[in-house]
Amino acid sequence: MIGADGLEWSYAELGARADRVAGALAAHGVRRGDLVAVVLDRSAELVAVWLGVAKAGAGFVPVDPAYPAERIGWMVEDAGPVLAVCSEETRALVPAGVECLVWDPAAEGESAPPVSVDADDVAYVIYTSGSTGRPKGVLVTHRGIGNLTAAQIERFAVGADARVLQLASLSFDAAVSEICMALLSGAALVMAGADRLPPQGSLSGTVAEYGVTHATVPPSVLATVEELPESLRTLVVAGEVCPRRWWRGGRRAVG
Repeated sequence: MIGADGLEWSYAELGARADRVAGALAAHGVRRGDLVAVVLDRSAELVAVWLGVAKAGAGFVPVDPAYPAERIGWMVEDAGPVLAVCSEETRALVPAGVECLVWDPAAEGESAPPVSVDADDVAYVIYTSGSTGRPKGVLVTHRGIGNLTAAQIERFAVGADARVLQLASLSFDAAVSEICMALLSGAALVMAGADRLPPQGSLSGTVAEYGVTHATVPPSVLATVEELPESLRTLVVAGEVCPRRWWRGGRRAVG
């Protein structure tokens, strides 16, 4: 994994961090089939926490700390997690009555062996935008994310030499597929800081800086880009209607 400020983790390092998360969760009573809310800002460590939840046999509920407090409260209460993993900065966002684990990446801790799960166990719960009313939680199984990821890896030609950009909001479904597409193919996952990603940062600049080979972007973001670096081999355009003029050869786009 490649992150902000020169961070680079090998698969072994990422796995060890996830094992330590799983150990902390097990010590807090998390068991197979439970749900764990994750209320953390974007970082490489957040990926380790998601993987740690999976290794503990539980399903994670991603919660964007930037969401309005009312939405966060509704999502967490509706999901009914046995535990919420947060930071000191996000702890106040967790509704009263929900047990919190304030995660300290630097703290020592015991690892735990991975818990075996069934393909139809819940891997994560993603909440809809709520544009038609209250947000609704959708249960996604290990079978579902496995099938999707396998198809994406094949269709988008993701190999061990690839560098996959994690661009989507971590509370959106696409974020999970970006992460799994990288990690399940042996590729490098690029977790740039929020300041390097649109709308704060430049997509083309970030692609060039990290040597990104695969990226998924909505048309509204692509419309702000004049030219993309040659390192980019596969550009997936999704989430909105893609103008016909782009996929007829006007831009390097697949969608």
